[in-house]
Amino acid sequence: MKVLVTGGAGFIGSHVVDAFRASGSVVHCIDSLDPGVHRNVPSYLRPDVDYCFVNLRHFRPDARYEDVEVIVHLAALGGVTRAAREPENILQGNAGGTARLVSLAAGWKKLRRFILVSSFSVYGSNYRYRCTGCGNESNGDRRQEDLEQGLFEVSCGKCGGQCSVLPIAESASPSPLEVYGSSKYMQELCLRGFTHCPATILRLSSVYGERLRLDDGEATIIAKLAGWIRCGVVPQLFEDGRQLRDWVYVGDVVATIMALCEAEVSAPVINVCSGYPTSLRDACSLLADVIGVECRPKVTGSFRPGDMRHCLGDPSLMRSVLRRDPVLFSVGARIAFASLSGVPA
Repeated sequence: MKVLVTGGAGFIGSHVVDAFRASGSVVHCIDSLDPGVHRNVPSYLRPDVDYCFVNLRHFRPDARYEDVEVIVHLAALGGVTRAAREPENILQGNAGGTARLVSLAAGWKKLRRFILVSSFSVYGSNYRYRCTGCGNESNGDRRQEDLEQGLFEVSCGKCGGQCSVLPIAESASPSPLEVYGSSKYMQELCLRGFTHCPATILRLSSVYGERLRLDDGEATIIAKLAGWIRCGVVPQLFEDGRQLRDWVYVGDVVATIMALCEAEVSAPVINVCSGYPTSLRDACSLLADVIGVECRPKVTGSFRPGDMRHCLGDPSLMRSVLRRDPVLFSVGARIAFASLSGVPA
């Protein structure tokens, strides 16, 4: 099988490349080596992979790509903060690059699967909550006066009881809150009307695993926590530190992609998440244990208006593809961050 992986020099993409090579596939990789991510050429690049270091918007394929059978499109400029700072660059890079790839793909006669890797950020704040008392469902809006009083959980507008978050499913309407999420949704929209081959959109929750950069200014919260704890910096947690997050192990992302390549049919959109909530406090405790240090995070009690209280995905479709449960964070973290134990910062 001949596979094209875009963004194949990145954290997730490099693991995808490894898996395809392990399966015997011929792999071509496109990556811009964006300086916002890569300070140098990564040491884990493989000599048995054909890399093309180019901005996808300017990619001009030659005959090597005419018989590509599978596309895994991971290339994207990331970071919520960076996107707010560079909206034109992010939108043109992500949407323009995807549009260019879709246009090219329509002419590749042997192509049989297009997998676009998107993000939970497209959902925005469309999480639903259910009152544990009366069962009433509502959105995740929280009142400023409650937050100021340290009441951080979503409360029921009907009876005032505490609400729990419901796992978000693929049927939830995209409603991105910021530029990065909007750019990922624009990537998805580029596949509207694409009928050349089956296409699947994977919406990833926050991914962790080996090769995750801890020193990146755009790092995810789990990368920041691991980096701080390794360096002996006390993590500062907003609110009460009991915010729930759904982290997915990079191995599960790779396994989902590999399984889709063999599937005859699949859902058009699939959440890739664990479905298991972990609080920020518990994440700090687990990371400290894995790294082998003492760490007591400082719970500040402060809050940022607009922050979502909890994030949790429904992995039902992913589970049907994998034919197993996703890896728990309590298990995956011991694999992903074990190399940090005893390593000087």
